[in-house]
Amino acid sequence: MTYIIIKQPHPLDAIWSHAMEVAEEAQEAIDALSQPYTNEEVDPLVEKRMAAALAVIALPARNIADCIYKLDLTGPLDDPAFAGCDRASIITEALGLIDVGMSRGNKLLKGVPGLLEGVSL
Repeated sequence: MTYIIIKQPHPLDAIWSHAMEVAEEAQEAIDALSQPYTNEEVDPLVEKRMAAALAVIALPARNIADCIYKLDLTGPLDDPAFAGCDRASIITEALGLIDVGMSRGNKLLKGVPGLLEGVSL
């Protein structure tokens, strides 16, 4: 039996792409500042970057990669998260996605016995 998988775009793909692009542009603008820079130069850029990061964090994750990207936007992981960023809720969201994936996989295996026959991990 042959299966064809047709990838469907997620309804949030365009929103995620735009939000990630804005966050990356803001970070690139901060990185491009020549040393030394003044607070007047960097403050508006940091505000733009934080607004973009908070917008991305507010979006529902489509997959685990989105959760990892959200965690990256919260700041260095060995420091406290930026204000307004709740890492625990992002991790909870990631665990929920894993649970959904596992239940869908188990449902698929029950519906198509032998689907993974001969597959080794």
